[in-house]
Amino acid sequence: MPNPSPCSVTLKAEGSDMAQATIKRWLAISATAALALLAVPPAANATTETLTVDLSTTAGPMTGVGEGFLYGLSQDGSSPGNNYLQPLNPTLMRGGGARIAGDGWIGDGYQPGPGYQARINASIAQAKRVTQAPYHAEYVLMLSDLWGADLTQNSHAVYPCNNGDCSNWITFIDDTVAAMQNAGVTVTYEPYNEPNGASAFFPPSIGTQYWQMWNSAVKEIRRVAPGANIDGPAYAGAPGPDFQTWIKTAQVAGTLPNVLSYHIGNASQDPVAIVSEVNGWLAADGISAIPQSTNEFIGYPEQNSAFTAWSLDRLAQSGMASAARTEWVNCCMSGDFGGILTRTGGNLVPSGQYWTFRAYADLTGTRVATTGNGTTAITAAVDGTKKQVAALIGDSSGFVGQANVSISGFSAYPWLTSGGTTHVEVDRISDVASLNSPQTVYSGNVTVSNNAVTVPVALGDSHGAYVMFLTPPDNVTTDTTTDDTATSGTDHFGYSANWGTATGVSDLHQGTAHWSNTTGGTATYTFTGSGATIWGVKDHDQGIAAFSLDGGPVTYADDYATTRTAQAPLFSTTGLTSGTHTITIANTGTKNSSSANDTVAIDYATVTPNITTIDDATTSGTNAFAYGSNWSPGGAGDLYEKTTHWTATAGATATLNFTGTGAVIYGVKDVDQGIATYSVDGGTAHNVDDYSATRVPIASLFTISGLTLGTHTITITATGTKNGASSKVNIAVDSATTF
Repeated sequence: MPNPSPCSVTLKAEGSDMAQATIKRWLAISATAALALLAVPPAANATTETLTVDLSTTAGPMTGVGEGFLYGLSQDGSSPGNNYLQPLNPTLMRGGGARIAGDGWIGDGYQPGPGYQARINASIAQAKRVTQAPYHAEYVLMLSDLWGADLTQNSHAVYPCNNGDCSNWITFIDDTVAAMQNAGVTVTYEPYNEPNGASAFFPPSIGTQYWQMWNSAVKEIRRVAPGANIDGPAYAGAPGPDFQTWIKTAQVAGTLPNVLSYHIGNASQDPVAIVSEVNGWLAADGISAIPQSTNEFIGYPEQNSAFTAWSLDRLAQSGMASAARTEWVNCCMSGDFGGILTRTGGNLVPSGQYWTFRAYADLTGTRVATTGNGTTAITAAVDGTKKQVAALIGDSSGFVGQANVSISGFSAYPWLTSGGTTHVEVDRISDVASLNSPQTVYSGNVTVSNNAVTVPVALGDSHGAYVMFLTPPDNVTTDTTTDDTATSGTDHFGYSANWGTATGVSDLHQGTAHWSNTTGGTATYTFTGSGATIWGVKDHDQGIAAFSLDGGPVTYADDYATTRTAQAPLFSTTGLTSGTHTITIANTGTKNSSSANDTVAIDYATVTPNITTIDDATTSGTNAFAYGSNWSPGGAGDLYEKTTHWTATAGATATLNFTGTGAVIYGVKDVDQGIATYSVDGGTAHNVDDYSATRVPIASLFTISGLTLGTHTITITATGTKNGASSKVNIAVDSATTF
């Protein structure tokens, strides 16, 4: 068959029942479409490598190191919007008003004036944005930018402590610290950026003048702001012998910073090795460990999705305290995270690199042991609250071939499997300037054998990143589909004037679409669920659409494509709270410069149901169990939340009360389990035999779907009977999911 994607996964998917759910993070994709991608093998002569994930061995918490940016925000700190910033959960921002008109302290004649004040104002605005709720990032204030040493300074510029006179430099520091304190913002002070080598930032380079500048800055900051953090030396390049000398010199002067910082850019500069080496130097000099920061990483030639993922993987494994992606384009106040958001038609749209940072942000909870292979790295994390394992795969040198991802240790997280299977999703993140969402190339339930699975991933995109999610196997319901023509019902579209209807188009869902080429033309999609994806047309004549959820921030989607994709994902949202939500779609009247028109065309939507997990011990609330007499609590390490309720008494009943359209009851299937009946809202009782020759701890015992949205009750009754092969008549309830 034709190759629909350069990346594919070949897995054994359990069951062909289309009642199995596919719950996605980026976009919804039908099980049929996902399985069709499995037929794409890697090239016959492709190299094969093995990556490993050991779920049973933890490696510390995920810290978000790497979710940082140099000059990532606009001058007033307002851009990018929260819709782009918040999903990244940033940990570091670095700036100082570089290249704002007026040339800073230098431009004002080495005194506070409008040029310096403009840079101070920008720094305060940016620091407030990222250090206050809902954010918790560190803001590194680059004093050399405030001074005006940003590569635009004039050739006659004077640098701090010229001819040994540091008085003006001290005045500058006092004014700057006072401005931050008066504004109520907490920043990390960085005295000077890239002072080493033939630096145009600090032409005197590292010598007497530099150390007068550095030592006086550290001592003055600690005098006027005793609790402040100081970062330095912000070395250009990876640490080497000269960096070791710098550490010794600062140690003798008593001016070691709170954070040691340096800049790395290419594959030969591996954060894991660098952090280890610097720690060795510190120990050899009798210096207690100092946190390290690569507050510029990824050189311009390596700025692609694959290298970004590799860098983030290695940073997570290195022990580095913080890191910021460097800025090589649009310097320095463009508000696009240094180019990982692309400006198209006056709007910001996400690139593949943005989605790579966003995928990394989804690695939350506890990092587990992993091993890479060659130039390919993998980092994985387990989040018990989310009930997911997430792994990011990246390569530093354009590897193309098959990566067999061996994942072991499933017994450490019993909730991750049910009925001997786990759910696997693999997404490819292409390195393109405009990417509405990653592409899901596989989603299905996979057999766990000998406490492990192997996921073969064809790394067919030399500049692309890959992200994998493992979740409890889904067996409740498929995503529901709403055609563009549905304008009533629980899930429905609504259209303002200036939307037309296309019919009889063979490559569209049900042959129809709604379209608009009028600026401001709006449509809405109202739905009940935990997520939704809007599907539409990408083609050579499509424009830029604006999407917002429940009246929130706007996300822009560039629908231009050189070749037509009739049913393309245009916008996706997940992880929503239970209830009804509305997506608003607007034609911006703008377009990619290559597009022939600004048309926006909507084909259909898919909705992921709200799924709630209820432990057997939950006996109050909207969704809860209730137990009659003769039911007892119990527990085992392989059960959800390690608890169960069980009975061996004929006629003993338990109920699950829930609000939704369906539910699944989970429990134990084993050699000593009996037969129970299940009835919904007092209806017909259905027998369920819980006997199994081998133990299945979190087995799906009963499923009901398609109910009218509302409150329902499932009654479970122990019959006191059993399969002839069973040794007892026990019934054990573990948990339930409702949707």
